Amino acid sequence: MDIIAAHQQGLIEQLEEEVAALAGRPRDHAQRAMVLHHLYDHSRGVHCWALAEARRELHIARSLEALRQRIDRWGWMISGREAAKAALSGLAEALGEASRARCAAAYLAYRLSATRALRSEAEQRVPAELLSLLDQCHSARRSGDPVEVGTELAMLSEDHANSPRAAEALTAAWGAVLATGIARPARRLLGERALAGLAERDSRRGWTRVEHELRNDPALPAAFRANPAQHFYALHRDLAERRRQQWREACDREPDAFELAA
Repeated sequence: MDIIAAHQQGLIEQLEEEVAALAGRPRDHAQRAMVLHHLYDHSRGVHCWALAEARRELHIARSLEALRQRIDRWGWMISGREAAKAALSGLAEALGEASRARCAAAYLAYRLSATRALRSEAEQRVPAELLSLLDQCHSARRSGDPVEVGTELAMLSEDHANSPRAAEALTAAWGAVLATGIARPARRLLGERALAGLAERDSRRGWTRVEHELRNDPALPAAFRANPAQHFYALHRDLAERRRQQWREACDREPDAFELAA
């Protein structure tokens, strides 16, 4: 491997670690909402799919909490309560994993398409049509010229974001939920039609209004509401420092680490 290829591989590995950290754990819906909002904000409002996905994250988090509270109100004597709790826990994990995969795919595609040094990697990992639209998005962002690619970009981003593995786990989790007493409210709040309807309603209302509501959502930190971009970069920095700390701690646990370093 020559020095250029080695440098490129290092950039790819660094970006993959960054993407995984920003996508977070399955339950980190609010964090992903802020990361996805950053894509919309950074694209100067062109990447409307990212904003819709940020809203989706917060809707999932609220709906899961509402369903947990509903089960809690059943009381310990209600038959099937524990089965419903277990099924809902599985659905929460599956939804979180699917959301994590969707966020990671969108953020990685955006960053790869924006980084000239990783162009060959972008061409391998991002579908050609999506890459072309992201190129137009970045070009317009740099020049300040308007570009009308939002609707097509949203459709291709949705296709790219879906993970077959996550979809399989989600199907199994829904199977467990639909066998319990929480089936109807869960489907009403979190079924495919419900989530698709949320995005459609937001699109009709206009993304400027939707973005204003997201920025003022009480589920997100006050620092984000005050300055979303600044809060994102602070999050990015904190996650990078956490990864460095974890690496140092892992090295300290290796008995020969000091000798190797010497």
